[in-house]
Amino acid sequence: MLDEAFELLSKLAGNDDPLATIELGTRYLEADWEGVKILDSDIEKARKLMDQGQTLLQSLANDGDAEAMRMLGYTYLGLLGVFDKSLSLGEEWLVRSFEAGCHFAANDLCTFYQGSDIEKAKYYYSEAERKGCRVVQNENLET
Repeated sequence: MLDEAFELLSKLAGNDDPLATIELGTRYLEADWEGVKILDSDIEKARKLMDQGQTLLQSLANDGDAEAMRMLGYTYLGLLGVFDKSLSLGEEWLVRSFEAGCHFAANDLCTFYQGSDIEKAKYYYSEAERKGCRVVQNENLET
């Protein structure tokens, strides 16, 4: 079963699926799935695949793909793959994603701002609610 999963992930990555490419890179970094070793750790290959996936996301984001913008934000926040983190770039891409119509980014931004800017957190919390996609629950942000 794991061999089939690895094969499918490799095929998707080979077809330039950015998230599959990043995930495959992560697998080369971790070198096991569910505690079962299926390949040898290869940090160089892992980094190459994750960089390639991020480049693919960047291209889609530059073309206006709002979900790609959101996932690119995740890479900069360290939530997807292992990249050099940048909170400012992560925030920028999440905001751009929301502005481009990915309303689920409002949940991400709400969470992002909860510890630093309560007014922005409340704004994005209410926007997620207004768009019918709120998944974050926080009574302190209810308006």
